Amino acid sequence: MTNQQYLTIKEAAQLYGRSEQTIRRLVKQHVLTSHVRSEDTPKGKAYQISSLLLQQEYEAPTVATLPALIVSDSIQEENQQLREAVAERDRTIQQLQNRLFEQGDIMNAMANQMTSQLTNQKMGHIEELLIQQNAQIGDLQKRLPAPGADDSTPNRRSLWSRLFGV
Repeated sequence: MTNQQYLTIKEAAQLYGRSEQTIRRLVKQHVLTSHVRSEDTPKGKAYQISSLLLQQEYEAPTVATLPALIVSDSIQEENQQLREAVAERDRTIQQLQNRLFEQGDIMNAMANQMTSQLTNQKMGHIEELLIQQNAQIGDLQKRLPAPGADDSTPNRRSLWSRLFGV
């Protein structure tokens, strides 16, 4: 086991396609085993992890070479037609969305207009009620005698003067 190859956390992350945090978690799990070694540096401990452990945990990714694609002219034409159809569909969708936004604006304007009409109707009704109330107050004022004009009634003595004869 002395011939084991050790990798830094960064190297292991790149080689096995994992994040450095994932490799650090693995190091933390195996810190007391022979698969992890550490060195004291001015910045703290630098850990290295054995490639054998990494192979056990994460099988090294194999890059498969794909055969070259041979695309015929008819497929390329069909692909181009499909792209054009998608572009046309996107334009149609954009036009429909614009129409919907315009209709929404029209609906909002109509709602605002109806609200203002209803408000005006309510204000007119309130004005009518105020006019009626003012007329009723005027009628009541006409029925009440004017202050100081009520000398026709005899002077009445107050309750205290009647009780105590003052």
